[in-house]
Amino acid sequence: MDYHYISTDAELSAMLRACRDQPVLAVDTEFARFNTYYPMVGLLQIGIGTANYLVDPLTIEHLEGLRELMTHEATLKVLHSGSEDMEVFQHWLGCVPTPVFDSQIAAAMVGAGYALSYQKLVAHYLEIDVPKGETRSDWLARPLRQSQCDYAALDVIHLFDIYPKLAAELKALGRYEWVITESKKLTEQLPTQTPHDEAYFKIKGYSSLNRRQLQLLKVVCAWREQEAQRQNVPRNRIVEGEAVLSLVLSQVDSVAALAQNTQLSRRAISRYGEVLVELVRQASAIPEAELPPKPVIDTTPVNKTKLDRLRQVLAQQAKLLNIAPELLGRRRDLESIIKSDNQGKAALPKHMMGWRAAIIGKPLLEAIGK
Repeated sequence: MDYHYISTDAELSAMLRACRDQPVLAVDTEFARFNTYYPMVGLLQIGIGTANYLVDPLTIEHLEGLRELMTHEATLKVLHSGSEDMEVFQHWLGCVPTPVFDSQIAAAMVGAGYALSYQKLVAHYLEIDVPKGETRSDWLARPLRQSQCDYAALDVIHLFDIYPKLAAELKALGRYEWVITESKKLTEQLPTQTPHDEAYFKIKGYSSLNRRQLQLLKVVCAWREQEAQRQNVPRNRIVEGEAVLSLVLSQVDSVAALAQNTQLSRRAISRYGEVLVELVRQASAIPEAELPPKPVIDTTPVNKTKLDRLRQVLAQQAKLLNIAPELLGRRRDLESIIKSDNQGKAALPKHMMGWRAAIIGKPLLEAIGK
């Protein structure tokens, strides 16, 4: 198997010269995320067809050239199911690749299958069986085994060969730009980039709280997010979500009360008790006018007849276009249309704007009015 292992800055410079003017790169990463907030990069794979590279991020010191390559607008980066890779790049390089083409999205666009695994994608287009033996490898351990390197290299070797086949199918169907549009969304709203003051939206049950409780939830979750990032540990290692909610509901005013009235662990109380009590005090001092608004939740039951009708329209259109129905719309999208109709005027949710609106919007809105 032909690939170059890049472990020095000099080797990286040579690789960058080879990649600089390439119109297409196949890109993948291997990473670990066992007990960390951020994904920890273990390997970067790049394929250009005539050569393939495995870049060791644990030995490379100067990353400016990689940042320039990953953000070079004239070079398309082809990935497969790249959402987690985007988090890796953001934490490691401080940027995300652009422009990008996700082959998993593309496969769904041409009817090859929804959420297709890389192994199935390769089997479908190249009739090659890709081994899975190193899927759970420790990519931070050194030295990497030969079998690990071979496995990692295949991720870009085959992907580079599949891209022109997918691109040709998409262009024949007039859907190439759809994939570019959807792939771009992978670089937006990364979980690790969520604003701290929006972290409380992730807590199950937040919508049932009153405004004063929401304020406390907001400040505690913002603190927890910052602390998890600072220590680079999962947020539940700081305080578990259920314990956060119990703290908000208990309205404690002392460290002693935390043990009696909340679900916080003894470890969390020992390490963060004083901080949490201070957050409670600060939240209680916020003026009424500055409290977060109470979420508006539509609890009206969704009309099952209308939902079934919209599902049928979506399924028929997906079959006609030979496209994965899940890619056109989800249940929550259809429910959103029904709820907007209940409020007086049926409308597509933001998620369905753009190319989706052009091919499924009118049929869905017509069906809701029947």
